[in-house]
Order: sequence, then C-alpha cells, then structure tokens
Amino acid sequence: MKPVKSILYYLAISNGITGIWALFFPQKFYSSFPGMGLHWIDITGPYNEHFIVDIGASFLAMAFLSLYAVVNLSDGIVRLACLANLVFAIPHLIYHLQMSHMFMTPVDKILGIFPLVLGAILPATVLVLMRPGKKR
Repeated sequence: MKPVKSILYYLAISNGITGIWALFFPQKFYSSFPGMGLHWIDITGPYNEHFIVDIGASFLAMAFLSLYAVVNLSDGIVRLACLANLVFAIPHLIYHLQMSHMFMTPVDKILGIFPLVLGAILPATVLVLMRPGKKR
C-alpha cells in the first residue's frame, strides 16, 4: 500500500499547490505560473478571473479527493480518487500536447508536459496495482 499512498500524496500536493494558487491568487497565477521566471498562461490569451478561479477550484477538488483517499484508504475511495484524477488529467494532457507549440523553448515543453504525463500515469498505476485479484 506504500506506493499507493505515495502516489495519492503526490496527487494531493501537486493539485493542491496549483489549486490554492489559482483559486486565491488568480492574477498572480495567470501572470507567473509555473513560477521560476517562467510564465505559460498569460501567453494563451487575456486574463479571465472566472476561468482561473474555476480551474483552481477543480485542482483543489482533485487534491481534496486524493487526500481523503490517503486518509481513508478504502479500495473504493482510492479507485474513485484515481479515476477522478484521470478524468481531469487525460484531457488536460491532450490539450497541452496539442498546444505544445506555444511553449517558448524545448525546456518549457519538457517542464510543461512532463508533470501532466505524471498526472495521468500515476493514477493509472494505482488502478493497475489495485486491480481485483492482484496481490498487494
């Protein structure tokens, strides 16, 4: 169960940081995400506070569900958390892959896409680890 808990913590923390930033500091999120001197959102179009706050709430909901699954650790809730993360992560990844031309440099592309790939692979990994009949 340790790899499952580690993955759920990762999902909770990564989604939580993004969610809190976007929900409570939407203008800063828009102008400076992901930080470290990089900015990937403001190049996509004009600032829309409603959109940024909504996406922050979505990330925070994924974080909450992942954290709840860590605390509860029932198979059904862990699967639900992973499926919900996949429902969010897969379209998010596909969009960014289609829009990867907007990243300024190859480093931006790698830094922009790799965490999204993790966001899709990790919950899928948990589902594989937890499949019925699989010895844990």
